[in-house]
Amino acid sequence: MVAASVYSQDVTVLQINAKWNERNNYDLSNITGAVVKFSYLKDQPKDIQKSIVAVPVIVIMDKSGRVRMQYIADISLQIKVGNLEIQNNVDRVSKLWIQ
Repeated sequence: MVAASVYSQDVTVLQINAKWNERNNYDLSNITGAVVKFSYLKDQPKDIQKSIVAVPVIVIMDKSGRVRMQYIADISLQIKVGNLEIQNNVDRVSKLWIQ
């Protein structure tokens, strides 16, 4: 679903937003145990742009690049989820790869 390169062996948290909606960027600075990335919607391939119905979007991907969780903005163009929920999902995805 997401056109992002995942080169590390870690979980990746990717936020995609539009420049005009920057005031609603989600603060992911407290997320640990993951590579946190940001990209503008305009920088995504056209097929990805068309598939995103609201911004911002936060995607949690495992080390293979598979999307494991996604959060999408509501009608207010904001993501209404706490950092703790995102962190818990990062931790859960990380544990899937610990063998």
